[in-house]
Amino acid sequence: MSRIFWERGGFTVTELLVSMLFAGIVVATLYGFFRDQLFILISQETKTATLEDARGGLNLMARELRNAGAWGVDGTAPAESNPGNPAIDDPNNDAGEVCNRVYAATKTLVIVQMDLNGDGNCTDNSSTDLIETVKYELASSTSTCSGSNIIQRNDDCLVANVVTPLGTDKLFSFYDSSNTDLGDNPSSLANIKRIKITFRVQVINPNPNVGGNIFSTLSTSVLLRNE
Repeated sequence: MSRIFWERGGFTVTELLVSMLFAGIVVATLYGFFRDQLFILISQETKTATLEDARGGLNLMARELRNAGAWGVDGTAPAESNPGNPAIDDPNNDAGEVCNRVYAATKTLVIVQMDLNGDGNCTDNSSTDLIETVKYELASSTSTCSGSNIIQRNDDCLVANVVTPLGTDKLFSFYDSSNTDLGDNPSSLANIKRIKITFRVQVINPNPNVGGNIFSTLSTSVLLRNE
């Protein structure tokens, strides 16, 4: 009788090793699954954050380009008796300045002017709330704005990590009232009625299982409504 109570059965070393092996396989499988899901989530968050920042920059560009040619109360473009060529880097240094709805236009740069406060000139650029000569340009990276290219707004970084579509260097396209493409360097700026903006933003994919870059393409068209 005492033998029945005192005899103890147990697992052998082999059984313990086998059970540990299967447990390790299960843990490794679960770890790999959750790790992959975590990297997918991080990639999606990275793309969403990058896209939101770029969309904010695109909306600002569209809004300011749409204001081009806003000539104050009476809608007449400010002009002086002896118009000169405004210096875009310092618009206040030219006493003979005349405002132009579109001052310059190329495939990588556009400069527009407006008279937001109706004082008869387009030289007021003293604050972010009152900028009457606006320049957007595709430029190289700077110490404060990363990426192969950036979109600058009056020499300030607007959108970083920019690449133009299909490997081209074309950021802006210009069209007249009949929707005809005016080319990369329109000869008559007064004929520009619509500006199309197209670019991609790219960031490094944080998922090491995929690698490469994450791309988001943005595009919009702006009708220049002020004549």
